[in-house]
Amino acid sequence: MNIFAVILLSSAMTCYQNGKALREDGKQVEAMQCFIEAAHSGTNDELLLGRVYSNMANMCRQANDHPTAYRVYALSAEHFAASGDTLAYAYALNNMAWEQAAMAHKDSALALIAKAVQTYPQEPLLEKVRESRAAACLFAKEYDSVLIHTTPPANDYLLTLRAQAFSYLQIDDSATYYARLLLPRTTNLFALDDLYYILTHNDSTADTEVLRALSSKRADVQKAIEARHGELTQAVQLLQQDLSKKEQAASWNTILLWAIGIVLLVWGAVVVHKQRKLHLEKSAYDTSRRNELAQNIQIVRNAENLRQELAWNEYAELCRRTDKLFQGLADSLLAQGLNEQDIRLCVLVLIGLSHKEIAEMLNCSPKSIGKLKDLTARKLGVSGGQLQEKLQNTAIL
Repeated sequence: MNIFAVILLSSAMTCYQNGKALREDGKQVEAMQCFIEAAHSGTNDELLLGRVYSNMANMCRQANDHPTAYRVYALSAEHFAASGDTLAYAYALNNMAWEQAAMAHKDSALALIAKAVQTYPQEPLLEKVRESRAAACLFAKEYDSVLIHTTPPANDYLLTLRAQAFSYLQIDDSATYYARLLLPRTTNLFALDDLYYILTHNDSTADTEVLRALSSKRADVQKAIEARHGELTQAVQLLQQDLSKKEQAASWNTILLWAIGIVLLVWGAVVVHKQRKLHLEKSAYDTSRRNELAQNIQIVRNAENLRQELAWNEYAELCRRTDKLFQGLADSLLAQGLNEQDIRLCVLVLIGLSHKEIAEMLNCSPKSIGKLKDLTARKLGVSGGQLQEKLQNTAIL
């Protein structure tokens, strides 16, 4: 790790620790500001970033902003997955499941729970998974299923869900039993409020003095909840603003990428169009030159005296006429190192004479023509059988 990375990590860790301390002191807005600074620190420590987002998501949950909590738990899951910490990743998936349950999206919640168990199929995760399953059933108003998932032995949270399920099913004795059991030992503000509701609505035998004491305690709890909720709401608003800025930046980046892509597509289409146009023009040009070449070959072949038509006895004049008829063929062959005999042979091969006819023009044996063609073709980088095609292409270039 280089010095720059160490500095970034140290800055992010400091912000994270300060955020946790402020959160414990009840300073929710200042805590969220610290967590946001940690997230923007630029560190590449995925595990730390996962913890930062997890803390921010917990605050969203406490503020009852479940959609935002789900989004931020998802960010924590991404970082935990990148860090390789399977337990932390599984916890993040389970937290996402709980938020889906709170939004009455039971199927999505159960799918996330299954993924969490597949990732880390052992304790301590399994107890938290049990809580999420029970919560999903409660929010889906499947109270009988809640009782199945909260069968003792169970922790206080599961027993609180169990008390709520009995209350909704109007099984008052069981609801009040668990409420009386849990009320003295629970420290969760929201749980206290739920348990007080059960005792005041389901317990028909509750003592007046007990209810009066509970009412006083409930008022204190309610004030604490409202005070904390107000702070948390402001903190979540800070986070939402930060997420909105990120989304806007991502949106502009997406627009920019799309714009670049469109420009590249248009440029590519223009290039392809030009290339196609050039190809068509070249094809038309090649066709015209081939037709012209074929006509000139036919003129030479139809001449009454081929030797005279080609000025056979005068090499210089032969080359001049060859260039005029066949688009600079002699000049091109000279440039490729062919001698006088080679050029005479090439002219005869180009116009399509047989070995016997070529032999008569060159005053040699027909049997030697094949060998002469091979030798000449080799100088042009082709075989004897490809010589005529090579000469045709040279004549139309």
